[in-house]
Amino acid sequence: MSHDSDIVSTSAEDSTPTYSVVVPVYNSERILVELHRRIVSVLKELGEPFEIVFVEDCGRDRSWWVLRDLASRDPRVTALQLMRNSGQGNATIAGLAQTRGAFVITLDDDLQHPPEEVPALVSMLRENEDLDVVIGSPREKQHHFVRRMGSSFINRINSWLRGKDPALRFTGFRAMRRELVDALLAMRVPYPALGPMIFSVTHRIANVTVRHDPRKEGRSGYTLRRIVKQTLSNFVGYSMLPLRVLAVMGAIGIVVSFLTGMFFLARYFVVGISLPGWTTLILILLALSGFNFFAFAVLGEYMLRITEVSTRTSRYVVRDIIGAVTPSRIPPIT
Repeated sequence: MSHDSDIVSTSAEDSTPTYSVVVPVYNSERILVELHRRIVSVLKELGEPFEIVFVEDCGRDRSWWVLRDLASRDPRVTALQLMRNSGQGNATIAGLAQTRGAFVITLDDDLQHPPEEVPALVSMLRENEDLDVVIGSPREKQHHFVRRMGSSFINRINSWLRGKDPALRFTGFRAMRRELVDALLAMRVPYPALGPMIFSVTHRIANVTVRHDPRKEGRSGYTLRRIVKQTLSNFVGYSMLPLRVLAVMGAIGIVVSFLTGMFFLARYFVVGISLPGWTTLILILLALSGFNFFAFAVLGEYMLRITEVSTRTSRYVVRDIIGAVTPSRIPPIT
């Protein structure tokens, strides 16, 4: 495998980085070398120390071997291998836990988030002290139709559930301050979604328009099933709205039942009822049963999540790590 002159000596690892870049990796062996080269080229122009943390999320290709080689030859690179496939959210959290920089950048591994746009995110964040995170908003998305529709739907759901400005877009391309990263790492969420997690910590969020390139290799892992699952997870996991809706529906049901009962009681004494309404009674019972089952399902989901948070020891398991914390290294290529 070839490496360019961006590889540096091991003395670079002694300095505390200003910038940390986290990249969750899944089945991207063919583009990792180019991704590393472009990230290094961009961050070198910023003129301050940096580090890159790659997290291999138990893919089916040889991505880990490529990352091992990069980490062993470039002291600015840390490579993590997870023991099981934990999902992009958990992989990103695992990478954030290894960062040391005052500013942390996250981006995808498929080069649809161009590393050349990182300075725009960093510049806006550093020039605005009242911001905690800057998120790249694609000028024109290059995803397939299902992914675009799913992302738009999730954004609308998040806006409705959390009172978020619909114009504010959440993507995986972001620059964050160290304080926000530490707050995210302190959260115990069984199914982490960085967008809702960030919004639950801070509202000092801004978008900056960035380029969005076509995917160079492979196919997106965001299928319709995964988009629906993520939407439901955001619906239940990051909002108390379902419980509040149930409370309102229950209150309305009590009021309607009371008024209906008063009506039939008054009619019984004034007019009288000659024939019992068996059909009406059955329909009412079915409606109440359906409501009860719906309520139990929602409450049960909350209970399951509470149980998972209290019993799970870790959201991810690190199988191997090579990088700044590793005492020995292969001599770098210059």
